[in-house]
Amino acid sequence: MLSRKEHAAPVPAASEGTLPITLRRISMAFVTLSALVLVVFHSHALLLLAVGALLLFLVLAVRQYRTGAWVPILLSLGVLALSLARGVHADVLYQAADRMIFLAALIAMLGTLRSAAAIAPEVLQAGAYVTNQPASRRYAAMTFGGHLFGVLINFGGLALLLDLAKRSMSTEAAAHLPDAAREARLRRMTLAIVRGFSLISLWSPFGFATNALLITLPGVSYMDFGPVGFAMSFVFVAIGWGLDRLDGRRFRKLGLTPPKPPEGSWRGAAALVGHVLALGSTVFATHELTPLSFQEALIFAVPVYAFLWSASAGRRSMGRASAGAASAAQTTWKRLSDLGPEVSVFAAAGFLPVLLLALIPTETLQATIVTLGLDAFSIMIGLSLLTVVLALIGINPIVTTSVFGSIAAELAVPGLSNTAIALAITGGWTSVIGLSPFITTLVIASTIMGRSSTTIGLVWNGLYCATILSVWLLLISGLMLTGMI
Repeated sequence: MLSRKEHAAPVPAASEGTLPITLRRISMAFVTLSALVLVVFHSHALLLLAVGALLLFLVLAVRQYRTGAWVPILLSLGVLALSLARGVHADVLYQAADRMIFLAALIAMLGTLRSAAAIAPEVLQAGAYVTNQPASRRYAAMTFGGHLFGVLINFGGLALLLDLAKRSMSTEAAAHLPDAAREARLRRMTLAIVRGFSLISLWSPFGFATNALLITLPGVSYMDFGPVGFAMSFVFVAIGWGLDRLDGRRFRKLGLTPPKPPEGSWRGAAALVGHVLALGSTVFATHELTPLSFQEALIFAVPVYAFLWSASAGRRSMGRASAGAASAAQTTWKRLSDLGPEVSVFAAAGFLPVLLLALIPTETLQATIVTLGLDAFSIMIGLSLLTVVLALIGINPIVTTSVFGSIAAELAVPGLSNTAIALAITGGWTSVIGLSPFITTLVIASTIMGRSSTTIGLVWNGLYCATILSVWLLLISGLMLTGMI
């Protein structure tokens, strides 16, 4: 079982001095607080200061970048240079900067939930419950576990559950399994967790996909596409379960001793379900009862809920609510310096669409679409496939969503609603999360499980991803042809 230290913030490399780390934390904290102030009080001066702080953070975090971070950064620099050369109006630049600051702050705010989870006893209980199910129930338990942990704790939950699954392979019972059975169990547990985590993109109001779409597509509400994704997530679980049963059929005759979850650990899983429902209700209520948009309600509600959760966890596990709140705050502060890859991608996703819409001649694009004979149906399918293809070469879906979603909405193609655009993109996003070796999900899984991201994604999970993408495209095609979207 994980100790508290094992899923706290990573320790910085010894070769890096403390000053750059501290400066990253201070600058990211300033960006986050500025975003909260800018929601209720618009100030160009504060926005420019926040942009300066964000740029300082990104420069100091350069050692953390991989391909997935460099692509949006270089795209942003190129588009900015082109915008300045063409004399884009200052108001457009301010709007792009405002979105950039907001999305960068949002990823930091979502991290407060992870800090609260690090001290919550129910998280480890839930992890032990889902990773110790017998084979007949293991796939469903771990898929829903990966989904639940991901909804609430995002990548921290994914890493925690994968680590617990990996540790379950070192038990005495697992050590006596035949080599083929051990490899199969590792593969099946890995895929169950990754597939469950990927389903967040279909519907979760706290997920990256949902928030990118709500900011990108004007006039679209969560209820336009979220319920469809939620319903289809159960269909995709059933598809994954069927493939898992086929994978494990040759081991069912070996009479292997089934694992057993710890007594009472089900309470942890139930508690996490309660947290998801409570947080979701809080965000929706804040949105409905105040002038705040959905994303604005989210960025305010999440840290408040995380504080209350950490205080409750501290009272139960440390004896004092204040100890829990202080521990979560310290973990959040330490983790701010390690957010370079995530912040760079989110910042670019806020920045790029605004400037590209100002640069791209909409009338010319519309004429080109007419010339090529592209209708609403083909564009919708193309958006979904484009999200997949670009992710396979290292372009994060949040960038694709923000850029091409904005462009598609601006074109106003007859018959192509913003709801159709949202559904097309979420399907492609969900399909490629567990497929592309460049996606953070598979990088984390590869590091923890000791298999390459290419093996996990393309080899192990390729059939599943192709299947759910095909099912999703059939669904949205049917919805469009019947006039429902």
